Amino acid sequence: MNRKWWTLAGACAGLFLLMLDSTVVALALPVIHHELDASSEALQWMMNGYLLTIAILVISAGRLGDMFGRKRAFLIGIVFFAAGSVVSATAASPEMLIAGRVVQGIGAAPMLTLSLALICNVFPGRAEQASALGIWAGVSAVALAIGPLAGGALIELDWRVIFWVNLPIAVLGFAIMALAAPESTDPGSGTRIDWSGLALLSAGLFAVVLALVEADAWGGGTALAVGLFGGLALLVFTFVERRVRDPLVDLALFRNGPYFGATAAAFALVGSYWAVMFFQPQYLQDARGHSAVESGLLILPITVPMIFISPFSGRLIGRFGARRLMTTGMVLGAVGMLVLTQIDGSTPYGTLLVGYLLFGIALGFVYAPMSTAAMAAMPAEKVGIAAGVLAMNRLVAGAVALAASGAVFHALLGDGDSFADAVAGSTWVVVMLCAIGAVLTWAFVRDPAPPKGPDPAVAGDPAPEQMRHHQHHRRFHL
Repeated sequence: MNRKWWTLAGACAGLFLLMLDSTVVALALPVIHHELDASSEALQWMMNGYLLTIAILVISAGRLGDMFGRKRAFLIGIVFFAAGSVVSATAASPEMLIAGRVVQGIGAAPMLTLSLALICNVFPGRAEQASALGIWAGVSAVALAIGPLAGGALIELDWRVIFWVNLPIAVLGFAIMALAAPESTDPGSGTRIDWSGLALLSAGLFAVVLALVEADAWGGGTALAVGLFGGLALLVFTFVERRVRDPLVDLALFRNGPYFGATAAAFALVGSYWAVMFFQPQYLQDARGHSAVESGLLILPITVPMIFISPFSGRLIGRFGARRLMTTGMVLGAVGMLVLTQIDGSTPYGTLLVGYLLFGIALGFVYAPMSTAAMAAMPAEKVGIAAGVLAMNRLVAGAVALAASGAVFHALLGDGDSFADAVAGSTWVVVMLCAIGAVLTWAFVRDPAPPKGPDPAVAGDPAPEQMRHHQHHRRFHL
């Protein structure tokens, strides 16, 4: 096997870590809650700290990789992710575990944004590149499929194992990439980092999420003040981004209606996914008494449908159109979540299955087509930055949706509701999010013109470098 296939193997090892993490950690939260005596707010920060860190850094990490070396940045990312895994695995307190998750997020940002760039760099030909991307997407699918079951089994041994298991995979991926992958840069990416935008975005997002997560503990006045500060920081961020030479987020992208509709769908559905994956394992384990393994098995209907539907997304878009397919998916997601607003401590699994399965089908109908709709609306020279902003949008959605639903959950729990009732009540946030997403999808998304190349998710016939930027965000990255 020559160096390019080894490079693919190393990049896939890094991707496998990230995809496995998207399901495994949520399953462990009930056990972590009991063993570390972690509050519900602390559990949220174990997820939000990770998501916010990636969201804030993902675009800048990609820019730094393009400027100073993608291989170098990817390897640094693996080191940080492994270090964060060690901190998390050895955590003696919730605060230490949160810190470990933040360090993991620092490492995940360059791994997420650069893995596909490294692959496309060593597979310049369309035929070989298509095969490599198929393997890359297949690894994503496998990690997503086995995540709940493998995670449940590891948690039964010890929840710390879900972090220790990252180390051999990280070491293997690092060694392969260090030896096999050639270094590459993108001279056309620019030489500036928008530090002012990065600072404002960090402060704004952190303050907004902090206010939502801690609202119940702090009381309305303090939480409102912190939230207003965050909103003001984000408002200033929008003014700064319109004036800097190389903005972190090109706000002009959102003037494009189809792109705005696709990013709205991404925000709604991916945000809902993270909220569901945070609360439902806790409901199954704490309110229903299931083990971690049983919970992993029971939530498979959320993740499995996307694996089977996504490979056929091109055909589905060709037959029904991205707008109709995505809107149908958003409606199914809203209906599935509506079912979950009716649960209590004795709801039969058949009812849960309906809600889980409808939401899983929604993921399959929306996830790949939303990238198709977003990228097809962009001129070729904007594909790279548009894909980066779409990726950041999905991660921000997870943090904000989780914080908002968590705020409702804590308020209901504080009013004397049972754990199951509080979970059901917090799911209304997700219902509204999916419903708004459905409306915006139908209003703004337009079906792309028939593709000229083999990839139905890319408008026109982009060059390999533009193809690299888009393909990274096509499937499975949650």
